[in-house]
Amino acid sequence: MLSSRALTAFVLVIGLLTAGVVAGTTVVDLDGDGRSVVTEVRDGTAPLEADTDGDGLDDDVESRLGTDPTAVDTDGDGLEDGTEVNEYGTDPTATDTDGDGLDDSVEVGEYETDPTVADTDGDGLTDGLEIEAGTDPNDSDTDDDRLNDAAERREYGTDPTDPDTDGDGLEDGMEQRLHGTDPTAADTDGDGLDDGAEVDEYDTDPTDPDTDGDGLEDGTEVHRGDRLPDADPLRTDVYVEIDTMEGTDLSEAEADRIVDRFADAPLDNPDGSTGADLHLVFDETVPWDRETDVDDLTQYRSQYFDGSGAGYHYLVIVNDVAGGTATTNVIGKVTLGTMMVEAQPERHETGSTAMHELGHSLGLSNGDFDGIDSDQYAFTQYPSVMNYNAPSDYYGFSTGGGDRDFDDWGYLGESLFTPDTTSVAVE
Repeated sequence: MLSSRALTAFVLVIGLLTAGVVAGTTVVDLDGDGRSVVTEVRDGTAPLEADTDGDGLDDDVESRLGTDPTAVDTDGDGLEDGTEVNEYGTDPTATDTDGDGLDDSVEVGEYETDPTVADTDGDGLTDGLEIEAGTDPNDSDTDDDRLNDAAERREYGTDPTDPDTDGDGLEDGMEQRLHGTDPTAADTDGDGLDDGAEVDEYDTDPTDPDTDGDGLEDGTEVHRGDRLPDADPLRTDVYVEIDTMEGTDLSEAEADRIVDRFADAPLDNPDGSTGADLHLVFDETVPWDRETDVDDLTQYRSQYFDGSGAGYHYLVIVNDVAGGTATTNVIGKVTLGTMMVEAQPERHETGSTAMHELGHSLGLSNGDFDGIDSDQYAFTQYPSVMNYNAPSDYYGFSTGGGDRDFDDWGYLGESLFTPDTTSVAVE
């Protein structure tokens, strides 16, 4: 039997002789691959095999493509040269035709991505990055949530197979791109309302637990109508529980005047309205006492205050506030959230004093403006019930504007104090 080298030499001789007989210019191509015997012998290909390496490409084609006709997989990417050219359209001389960080064979065999397109799904992320992120690079948005998969996996920690990772009713992409919410947390702001409900049902801000800034969280206002009747997460709400001592009262007419002043307040609300809803809840009658001091007030609060922990301010109308002298009568005392007002001979005086003390309970103090609890400014300079020079029948807070004026309402709009709400918090 002839060796392969001897066979090649024999073929060469025959080819040369044949060439001479046929014509001086005739190319002898015994295997029909478009290459002469001399060329094949020179290049080490088989003159009797059109496809020396059996990769699906004839030797002359490989010569034109720059591949190695003696190697099945020129670029060593795991795909035969013929398969790359004829089936996938990839470059058999480059392991990663599209430069996306994935070898052609990996794209074809493992991920079923397009090895000729760096970004198979057209989502702006190359396949290699998406594969690295653990997402499906065949789908720019695997779960149809409008958020690129790689971004979900690498940047947001979301599930690229679920359009709503946190199950809050908002698709992940919408959360990130439109609402600024966390697609991995159903309740981004922790206010007791799922983000989807805030956006689609209540029009509240899912990134702010207290959309209207009244100190009551949105979930509390929506779900705790049992404790906070008529609360609105899009309007400022203030709740006051009022207990009255036997023989005293805050008349309904005077209470309504205070409520009306809050309704007309220059406070902007998220729903486009202005004003605040003041909820005055008359509760219990406490036993008559000749004089009430701060310790007594603490006892009343402990015994009678039903709105504790629910965001309510507490007001007690009493017979006489302790601390008066022969020349000065103290008619009100207050700490943040707790007030007592001495009933006055004229009902409007009781009501005006109640509004004054409510101003303190909400946060207005002499530390913010020296005209509060002072008579140093004329009422025309500081037209507020917080001014000791205010008429006894005056109800209202100032709006600023003058050289000596202070914007009571503006301050409350920014710094409204709301008492403890732990008993109405919504998980």
